[in-house]
Amino acid sequence: MKKPLSLLALLLVTGCATTDNLGDLSKRFDDIKKVETLFFNQMPLPKDARISPDKSLILGEGDNWAGRIELSSSMETLGASTFFTSEYPKHGWQLVSSTKAKLSILVFTGSTRTLTIEITEGGPLAAKSMIVMTVAPKVQNQATPDSKK
Repeated sequence: MKKPLSLLALLLVTGCATTDNLGDLSKRFDDIKKVETLFFNQMPLPKDARISPDKSLILGEGDNWAGRIELSSSMETLGASTFFTSEYPKHGWQLVSSTKAKLSILVFTGSTRTLTIEITEGGPLAAKSMIVMTVAPKVQNQATPDSKK
């Protein structure tokens, strides 16, 4: 009798773990879909880009969202940089600054937000490039304190 009881206990524990994992996977899938919707409406991504929801944070929704998105791509770093510099101006983003090195940094401005894209090489067993995109509200012209007082 001990074997069936042990088996039943094992199945219950495994069943609970599996249910929790499915819930986590479902939440991750929902998070990825939310991110993809935001991007596809406003910002194109390389076709093979994979978003890392665990390393990403989105605040707000629609055209006013801000946050940090981390993704990986099989594109070489130079190819990824070229993709962003050629595609983003077509979507209303103006390239303000770019640095291409081991860590490439692209800075874009839109009508109400700024976008910084950091592109680094992936690891030997990872994607060819790792990309971090940070979107923040654009700082409007602010009055500067009068230094003569």
